[in-house]
Amino acid sequence: MRTARSLTETRTLEALFPGPKRWIFCALFGAPERWWSLVELAGMAGLQPRSLRPHITHLRAGGILEEKVADGHASVQANHSSPVFAELQSIVTKLTDAATPPETILIVEDQPATAQITRILLESWGYQVLEAHCAPEAMEIFDTHRESIGLLLSDVKMPGMSGPQLADELLRQRPDLRVVFMSGAHEEAPLRADTAFLPKPFNPASLSRIVRRQLDRRSAGT
Repeated sequence: MRTARSLTETRTLEALFPGPKRWIFCALFGAPERWWSLVELAGMAGLQPRSLRPHITHLRAGGILEEKVADGHASVQANHSSPVFAELQSIVTKLTDAATPPETILIVEDQPATAQITRILLESWGYQVLEAHCAPEAMEIFDTHRESIGLLLSDVKMPGMSGPQLADELLRQRPDLRVVFMSGAHEEAPLRADTAFLPKPFNPASLSRIVRRQLDRRSAGT
């Protein structure tokens, strides 16, 4: 177990808590009084809940977390009686305070209900979200937040300018912008190699996974 002393050496959550464990530790020790459902934690980590189970089992065996089951649904909480509870909480707090600002996503969706649900999910995972309901509104928002927006999450078919047309315009201004298109019609999936496609209807795990993958590609410069 690394201690707070190694904080000056690692400086990042990625180095201290690699992979999905990073999101589990940040949730558990960033809000230690809260019980987290596996669906919530899986969404943060970009995993299916069943893929999160081995990590949860390992941490429970090590006394790091507690687990309870109610009405067939499991939830977990940081184990306050663990001898390393205070240390882990301190490390997560310091690293989170020193972390970079939350990544910003621009949602463009002409169905307000879909936009709202998507926004709620993304914000619950720690992203900053900007919302537009048409391409002209999206371009106005982009002009104001050009440097902070890391990903465009856009419907394909919208009144007036389509999602791919909007993406082409924004990519001319910001070539490093990452793009995810959404549509209920698979034949509408854009074929650009530098974009991703999320078929509707989608579940939280699919949304989290594809958004995280595109943002990680941006960080890696690929």
